[in-house]
Amino acid sequence: MGNKLQRMTAEVRDGRSTRWDPHRRERRIAIITAAISAIEQFGPDALTAQIAQVAGVPRTHVYRHFDGKQALDLAVCRHVAGDLGDRLRAGLSGPGSPRQIIAGSIEAHLSWIEQHPNLYRFLAQHSYTVATTGTPAIDDAKAVFATELTALLQSYMRVFGLDPSPAERVVVGVVGMVDATAAWWLEHRDGTPRDELTAVLTDEVWVVIEATARALGLTLDPDAKLPPASG
Repeated sequence: MGNKLQRMTAEVRDGRSTRWDPHRRERRIAIITAAISAIEQFGPDALTAQIAQVAGVPRTHVYRHFDGKQALDLAVCRHVAGDLGDRLRAGLSGPGSPRQIIAGSIEAHLSWIEQHPNLYRFLAQHSYTVATTGTPAIDDAKAVFATELTALLQSYMRVFGLDPSPAERVVVGVVGMVDATAAWWLEHRDGTPRDELTAVLTDEVWVVIEATARALGLTLDPDAKLPPASG
């Protein structure tokens, strides 16, 4: 009888816990959203007290939903990286010439950085693996950009009957160049407008893409419309 009562009590407790799951998820998202707002307002080193102020909750309430600041930072990074990936993916989904696609991807990257400089800095600060705690690596804006471009380049390489394996190596190189330039541009603000920087970087990236294609036996017209990318 005692065991049966214990099982029934546990089932009631589990039912109550499950019932509150959507509410907990909503509160977590609300705190993540508040953290993003605080980072944009106060900078990449925004304090928990500032996040709680934006969220409209006591400071201690934040850690009812996150096991410490590191866990909150990880959740924020994943949320921001996911949104950025969706934005880049949407921007790369349309047809166009090689030059248009390259320019569009660079414009999307620079535009996001310009609109969200503190989030960009925050992602860069937290893109590491904490070996002692086993915390997973966090994607920064550069890594998200590289992931989306690699997928797109691999798709086009398959369209042209090429081995897609070199795509990741090529993309890591060009994204590194684009992002390093973007980071310098963000911090120094030398007066170069975003559209001018996009044009310069587009020409530089095209040199790499065209040389890679030629080495693989493919001649590309930078201004000719490409066929639809493969899925």
